[in-house]
Amino acid sequence: MIVVMGHAKLGAGEIDRLAAEMKAQITATRAEEGCLAYGFSRDVLDPDTLIISERWSDNAAIADHFASSHMAVFNAVLAKTNVLELSVKAYENGEERILMGG
Repeated sequence: MIVVMGHAKLGAGEIDRLAAEMKAQITATRAEEGCLAYGFSRDVLDPDTLIISERWSDNAAIADHFASSHMAVFNAVLAKTNVLELSVKAYENGEERILMGG
């Protein structure tokens, strides 16, 4: 199992503006083969920070996720979003690797 954790610091109001796109992304991703858990949440202390949490069966499932059409759509939406900071990392067997951002 691979655990993915991350955060995205967005400009004021961006999380609310992206609610429909995030819901569509979560729904489509949770239906993917190999997705064990996938969700976004808001940081209680900083409501403009999106917390990303995922669990995947293996690296092939993550690769398929990044190649999916709904991920392409979501990335296109994010490209038009005021993202101030992004960091998404995968953890497997005590090893960390960067998937997106820093």
